Amino acid sequence: MAKLKHYQTEQLKKWFCPEPGYVLDFSNKTFSEFFEDHFETNVYADAFSEHGTSKFNRLKAFIELSPPHIAIELLNLLWQRLNSERDEHIEEAQFKSLNDVWTVDPEYVAALIENAALEDKPFRKLIDELASLPSHNAVPHLQQATLEWTLDTVDLEISRAIANLENDPEAAITAASSMIESLCRSILIARDRPLPKQLDIKNLYKEVREPLGLSPKKEGINSEIENDVRAILGALGNVVQGVGALRTHAGTAHGRERGFRRIDPRIGRLAVNGASTVALFLIETWQKRFPEDKLAKTVEKSV
Repeated sequence: MAKLKHYQTEQLKKWFCPEPGYVLDFSNKTFSEFFEDHFETNVYADAFSEHGTSKFNRLKAFIELSPPHIAIELLNLLWQRLNSERDEHIEEAQFKSLNDVWTVDPEYVAALIENAALEDKPFRKLIDELASLPSHNAVPHLQQATLEWTLDTVDLEISRAIANLENDPEAAITAASSMIESLCRSILIARDRPLPKQLDIKNLYKEVREPLGLSPKKEGINSEIENDVRAILGALGNVVQGVGALRTHAGTAHGRERGFRRIDPRIGRLAVNGASTVALFLIETWQKRFPEDKLAKTVEKSV
């Protein structure tokens, strides 16, 4: 999802941030458990420290890194938690108004419901704004995968790419290319495969295709989908080469001369999203073919 607008961030602070940096009544422990229970995510991972390490800053980062439907689910859960006493009071008043034992004026109940609707209105407006955003990238899933596989260098590059998308798309493109290079190197080393003489994105990806079984010339593909699979595998290579070429011609790897013509952020988003999709597919293929590599890397990291 795109970055929150300033007024949206201020709304979230007003609703969910009773003190600077805090989120509702969460402690560090319950905040972590909340994200693990509902989203199977470690919200204290480095990926969510882009804006700072407070609970509110991690909340904001999670929202910006998630597809709109996930962000909406999160905000609805927080809104329910914020208004739990109010909603319980309304529910109780409604029950009593329908029971002869208690004398609760139906007009009082109607007023409670009307006031709640007024309080909910700006929140619903924000939800509608988020719901209108396109859900189109693999970044959140990629970040989760890099955490599970302890791919710290890959996670670092995707975090850099996201952080620079709007203000420095050239740097985002450079990070997207470096992300694929870092991943390919990690796979080759884990598989005890030699690195290519030229450590550029094109040659690294070419070397990693064989151990992962991703060559367009791969044998044994179902004949009914053979041509389709080969076309997609070939397209992955085109994406990788395109990201690498864009890094060379428009990235920051080789510096920028005076009067450098900036590229449109939408091109940066295209490169980052394309690179993220390729990287996620590589990790998922790696996991399917060599699940033991995940355990080996995890053990190595914990020593």
